[in-house]
Amino acid sequence: VGGMAKLIMVADLGRIRTLHIRKKGADPRERDHLVLESDTSMEENQASRGEVVTDQSGRFARGVQAGSQGGMSYGEQHNLSSEMERKAIERLASKIDGIVAGHGHPSWILAVPQSILARLQAALPVATRDRLAQAIGADLTKIPLSKLEERFVS
Repeated sequence: VGGMAKLIMVADLGRIRTLHIRKKGADPRERDHLVLESDTSMEENQASRGEVVTDQSGRFARGVQAGSQGGMSYGEQHNLSSEMERKAIERLASKIDGIVAGHGHPSWILAVPQSILARLQAALPVATRDRLAQAIGADLTKIPLSKLEERFVS
């Protein structure tokens, strides 16, 4: 990782995990390791949206009967979901910006699903985007800390 990024954001549209690399101390048995700083769900922002929206894997949101399309055409549903996705990306960008800014804009790494990576980067404010050391198109939100550590701390 060029220039030793301090902060790692692992996110998808529903969740952000903020990690930082803690440098080893004087103890020779210690080594650099990852610390999970926060694990935030983005869901609470959209809890009110119980309509006809499915989540990423196509399961229906709670409270919606499978097969009840609510009379919307596929095109309308598609527009709704792309609009919601756009808003979700903007929310995620502003949340990430807040975290990076809160750390004093260190060099940082972003890992999000490839499908939203370019749009998320475009949605980030310049100051935050400029400090981005590495962008990884992968959904790592469910990867255990030990595996993330193998990947990011070498």
